[in-house]
Amino acid sequence: MKRKVLFALSVFLLCTGMMQAQMPTIIGAEGMPIDTISKRIEDYAQQRFFYKVSFAKDSKRPDKKTEAQCVLEIGRHGSIFTDFYQIAADSINDAIVRQKGTTMEIMAKIYGLLQKSEWKNPVLKGYPAGKDYHQYDVFMVNVIEYSCPSPTFDWQIGEETKEVMGYMCRKATCHHSGRDYMAWYTEDIPLSDGPYIFRGLPGLIAAISSDDGEYSFVLNGLQEITFPSPIYLQNKQLTRVLPRDEARKVIHYLHENLAEALRNSPYNDTPYPADFSHVPPMPYNPLEKE
Repeated sequence: MKRKVLFALSVFLLCTGMMQAQMPTIIGAEGMPIDTISKRIEDYAQQRFFYKVSFAKDSKRPDKKTEAQCVLEIGRHGSIFTDFYQIAADSINDAIVRQKGTTMEIMAKIYGLLQKSEWKNPVLKGYPAGKDYHQYDVFMVNVIEYSCPSPTFDWQIGEETKEVMGYMCRKATCHHSGRDYMAWYTEDIPLSDGPYIFRGLPGLIAAISSDDGEYSFVLNGLQEITFPSPIYLQNKQLTRVLPRDEARKVIHYLHENLAEALRNSPYNDTPYPADFSHVPPMPYNPLEKE
């Protein structure tokens, strides 16, 4: 039942346009069982660093940018980079479940947050040391997960400096996986970490952008954590765990063949067949080209 309601909601969003859609009323959802988000908890956050992310979803339209609000959560042993609105929605879901609320209460509270959620590729870094876990959520089709060795970066540190959010930063450049990058890091925050996969400088990366202008991450907030805040990836149903190279091929295929993927989606088990013939391919422009 839960899958059917979620798929019906997703078809509604897909057909009407997510940003313009109003929260629908779904008959039959009122009594649907609810539960807390299933999580694979690896650690607990001690600090949060917020990043404004600007990226081109479509490599054929690099001037059209999408903005996301993401967060880097630092734990005792590693970190996670993920969409802030997604973890906020997860937290609200769990709070309402603990208060014995209803499905429609959850939807009413998290609907606006999920509309704002744009970064679909959380990455768990350093659990265990030297290894990263990536998840990629293809809209109502599959969650693809893969692990890989933590990347290394051949940083070239320069002399140029500038301020980012009040911190004095030094310039560094590198080439990684098909793109050239310029970063600004601050030794005032002595953490060798940064947004998404980036790390390896003698201080937090406060800003980094690709030279082609298609990806940009800029620090826009920070928070010391004084409450239990788990570092986790979701244990989503029907997650496919694949080797990195195969996972990237599957993700690309699902974007290029979205209508077919939706027709064959394991979530599409409703008694009301949906017409996906007019669903266009999803744009695809991964940060890592190789």
